[in-house]
Amino acid sequence: MTTRPNLDVTVTLEVPGMVCDGCAEKIRGILTQIPGIHQVKTKLWQKQVQVTFKRETVSEKTIVHALSQQGFDAAAA
Repeated sequence: MTTRPNLDVTVTLEVPGMVCDGCAEKIRGILTQIPGIHQVKTKLWQKQVQVTFKRETVSEKTIVHALSQQGFDAAAA
């Protein structure tokens, strides 16, 4: 996890169930709807998602829970 001076945090999560472009698009759609998330980058071949968010607004736990609710297991990379 990295922290920027403006209190943004970037985390990389392993998402083993992300196996196609459709999955990656769904994950981006899920996460970009969460208030406080500024950027979502999916890395399909590595089965990872990198999320930049305002730590005052959202937590890594919230992100993992949102993915879980849509059938994607996620854990810190």
